[in-house]
This record gives sequence, structure tokens and C-alpha cells, in this order.
Amino acid sequence: MAGVVPGTLKVSNDCIADLAGYAALECYGVVGMAAIDEQGGVAQLLPTNRLRRGIDVDVTPDGHLSVDLHVIVEQGVNMASVVNNLTSSVKFILKQIAELDDVKVTVHIEGLRSNR
Repeated sequence: MAGVVPGTLKVSNDCIADLAGYAALECYGVVGMAAIDEQGGVAQLLPTNRLRRGIDVDVTPDGHLSVDLHVIVEQGVNMASVVNNLTSSVKFILKQIAELDDVKVTVHIEGLRSNR
């Protein structure tokens, strides 16, 4: 029985980060999320249970949601295609599940990883 329920939906930033992270992992060419080491400035591949560290979720002053993804991609893939696919996948998931329409997704490619 589907229907409209009156009220508001509040989704935490952690939940949004989880949704975005799992959507990112499903995209072709994405190896995983990355965290930048503060001291050395080196990108570190995160395990799947720590995806949130590679995602920044923020609300802009004008009320729009901004999601920054820090990813590591496979060497040899077309980066522009991966970024376009990743952006549209994250926007789609956030619209379908969290009912968020106007989301700005920014992808930061922090490193490349070979298939070997």
C-alpha cells in the first residue's frame, strides 16, 4: 500500500554519505573511496566499512546539498566518463532513496590503481 504520508523527512549527513559511497562503489572504474593522509598528503584506499571518511556532505548557505567524493579509479579508464557516471549515479540514488532533488556532486580523483 503506497501513499503519501504528511510530514517532513530528515536524513543525516552520515546516511547521505553512506548512500553516496555505496552508489560510487557500483560505478565502473571506481576502485574505492580515498582518505588523504594529513601529514604526508598521500591518498589511502578505504575499506568498504569506512566509506564516510572519503565523502564530505555539506549544506551550502543557499540551502543546497553539496557532496564531495574522493575516489581512486582504475588506471586506463576514461576519467571523464567515470566522473559523469559517478555523478549521475549518486544524484539518482539520493533522489530515489532520500528524496533529495538539488544535489551538487563534486568528484575528486585522488589516485589511480592498476589492475595488477
